[in-house]
Amino acid sequence: MIARFKLSFPEKPEFKREYDVDTEQTLYDFHRFIQNDLDYDESQPVLFFTANERWEPAREFSLLGANDTELMDEVSIGDLVRASNHRLLYMFDVINRRSFRVELREMLEPAPRVRYPHTASESGEPPAQIGKSNSAFSSIFDQAMPDFDANVYATSGRDD
Repeated sequence: MIARFKLSFPEKPEFKREYDVDTEQTLYDFHRFIQNDLDYDESQPVLFFTANERWEPAREFSLLGANDTELMDEVSIGDLVRASNHRLLYMFDVINRRSFRVELREMLEPAPRVRYPHTASESGEPPAQIGKSNSAFSSIFDQAMPDFDANVYATSGRDD
């Protein structure tokens, strides 16, 4: 069977994707496809979570299985669908805790000659993979950098 998922990002409502994923494929397969489709850097950490009706995270799935998380490559899409997990969060920017909402829309029969996962529909430009950090350290650093740059350039041409 094929699961059709709608991927959305609440901060950018014009962005939407629908992906068809074979229920035999794993969360890792789905992750790799999303990264490739959105032209994201696969070296960045990511997480999947199951989510409830209010989009609150529950079960966690990671690439490395650290901190009592389950491994993405050991969980099939079919396992999640059979367990009534029809909502997922795909945290693509772990540092800033930004996630796509991934919701099961329908179950379909496989189409002949289609390779899965597959992009069924798309609209809007995806958000930047790494957002501007809201941490205190980052904002202090960002504030200091213009002064640092100005001082470096002001003194770079001097002969002492």
